[in-house]
Amino acid sequence: MERIEKRLEAQAAKLAELVDYQDGSVVSREIISKKTGTVTLFAFDQGQGLSEHTAPFDALVHVFDGERKSSSLEDLFG
Repeated sequence: MERIEKRLEAQAAKLAELVDYQDGSVVSREIISKKTGTVTLFAFDQGQGLSEHTAPFDALVHVFDGERKSSSLEDLFG
């Protein structure tokens, strides 16, 4: 099912403000879902990361706040 979150449709948004940090957790929010791909925002608490996985689409990572410890995407997802 294709969708764009209704309150965001055709509007400018500050992406970093659309997902909040949560102690000891990874928080995700899917804002666009189409058969050609998705856009999902993540907030990682310190020391958190994603487990290695496969996905049917290419991934793009943009850091809005904070920093990564490594320049390797493998370290971010591993």
